[in-house]
Amino acid sequence: MASEENGGGGGFGWGFVIGGLIGFVAGAYLASGPGREQVDTLRSRTIELSGSDFAGRARAAADRARTAVQDPDHPVGRAVRDGITAARKRRQELESRETEGSSEA
Repeated sequence: MASEENGGGGGFGWGFVIGGLIGFVAGAYLASGPGREQVDTLRSRTIELSGSDFAGRARAAADRARTAVQDPDHPVGRAVRDGITAARKRRQELESRETEGSSEA
């Protein structure tokens, strides 16, 4: 029985070491091979997009969305407020049930 307990942990340890070595080799291959080209392409594309009109359009869209949510007459703003109200009501219901359940115990 003692030999079974000692032998079980060794398999995990060796599996961990072998898995780490395989991961290291795969990472080294991808970093030096086609993965390096993809990273460089992605980096240059990111720089292009951040300096272009795309960033300005994204900021403008975020501002419009923020305005829509904060506007009490906009349907999106109403939907957000209704959702918040419903969530608060449901939370109060659940908390009152929890309080009632704990007082019975």
